[in-house]
Amino acid sequence: MKYAINIEPLYPDLDFYEKIKRVKAAGFDEIEFWGWYGRDVDQIKKICKENEVKISAFCATSTYSMCDRANSDNAVNWVKETIQTAKHLECDTLIVFPNHFTEYGAADFRKYYSHSEMAASIVRNFMILAPILEKEGITLLLEPLHNQGDDKGMSITHTKEGADIIRTVGSPNIKLLCDFYHMQLMHGNLLPNFLTNMDIVPYVHIADAPDRFEPGTGEINYEFILSEMKKSGFNGIVCYEFFPQGDTEKALKVAKELSNKIG
Repeated sequence: MKYAINIEPLYPDLDFYEKIKRVKAAGFDEIEFWGWYGRDVDQIKKICKENEVKISAFCATSTYSMCDRANSDNAVNWVKETIQTAKHLECDTLIVFPNHFTEYGAADFRKYYSHSEMAASIVRNFMILAPILEKEGITLLLEPLHNQGDDKGMSITHTKEGADIIRTVGSPNIKLLCDFYHMQLMHGNLLPNFLTNMDIVPYVHIADAPDRFEPGTGEINYEFILSEMKKSGFNGIVCYEFFPQGDTEKALKVAKELSNKIG
């Protein structure tokens, strides 16, 4: 397994570019981040090269939702544009959410579409994107998320439902991302849900639940889960995506120690 870390929730007082250097110093060679729009992608590429850091993935969702049929073409076109950014950054993996996020939480389309209509819209968009992704050598990951609180409108929230979409599309370049934090909030049974779909899951996110802090602060036994994943032959990316409970340096040390222990 390879390990990466999402830099967005870390070091709240540092700018985006300085975070890259700090996580490298903490022992992480691969990073993930959320959106690229409004950031200096040339500067990101330069700092990553100078610090020998690889970008494992970043987000291809902006102001349009995959589940919103009325804006399907806009959502697809944004992914197309993001593919070109990924190529420039020498990154081969992108992440999309079922719904985009607003300042009020997840965009909510439930009064416009049925649940099945929203899932069908995602399938439709993925079918359009599949040949483009295959040609460009980019993998697109669908990440089911929780629908609690301000995110109550999130359309795809269960691992099985996400997996059904991926298997329906049937592209080698469109896969599923398992985020154990979101899975725990929505349905639990983490390891069986992951193992059942390991053939279409090359990438996972980890943070403890219920507060999304670093491993060891909540109810998920990540030492057991990661050990079982490794025993089962998972050779994808494990990406830490947590908000530090306290000091970022201490949280990074916890994550690095866990990675080293599992190997």
